[in-house]
Amino acid sequence: MKSFFKVFILVFTLGIVAAFLLSSDLFSIKNIYVTGNKTVPKNEIIKLSNIQYNQNIFKLNTKEVMKGIFENPKIKAVRIKRVLPSSIALDIIEREGVALIPYLGSYINIDEETVIIEVISLEDNLHLPKVHGITFSDFKIGEKLKSENQEQLDNVMEVLKYLKNVKMTDMIETIDVGDSSNIIITTTNNIRVYLGNNKLDYKISMAKSIIEDLNKDNEVGIVDMRHEGNPIFKRD
Repeated sequence: MKSFFKVFILVFTLGIVAAFLLSSDLFSIKNIYVTGNKTVPKNEIIKLSNIQYNQNIFKLNTKEVMKGIFENPKIKAVRIKRVLPSSIALDIIEREGVALIPYLGSYINIDEETVIIEVISLEDNLHLPKVHGITFSDFKIGEKLKSENQEQLDNVMEVLKYLKNVKMTDMIETIDVGDSSNIIITTTNNIRVYLGNNKLDYKISMAKSIIEDLNKDNEVGIVDMRHEGNPIFKRD
């Protein structure tokens, strides 16, 4: 009997506490903090979250908040934290574009997971490698690009990964995978590198040193790395 009474008191007390937490103005949302965003404005993120000021902080449906925020394809991840008594913190991770693919007088901007972030005009000044040779019929922003030749797309992502590893991405103007047997990268200084289609990590690492030396001498031409042995440079 005593045990039953203790349980009753405990449940009753918890009920009182829960009712207080869900009804007290002390826990009404008064502040929404947004961190981590780089290109998506804070006000847009708050609007997408559908969080209402003065609503009870414990009644907030975090799944619905995330669902709303993810309507923006630039958002890759979000962490929601209740900061008692009356604040919500939204920590954002944005998708970052790694390459541009021409499409009907514009560019498709994709991230490292091949997710399409946005479509931009040719005039937009994004310093990202432009990819040639990818074939596709349609696409949807916020979803992964579906190439008609997956090998082409895989080659692009592999090259981009190796370029990033050696901090060479900013040096590249275009990546051409139209010929799967010979991937070609062209630098912003118009040096073309014929990579072939094997040992790409090794070749790209070597190409960086060669390109830096050529830039010092203001040389322009073709670096042929398709064959075994030393690279061959042909001046334009």
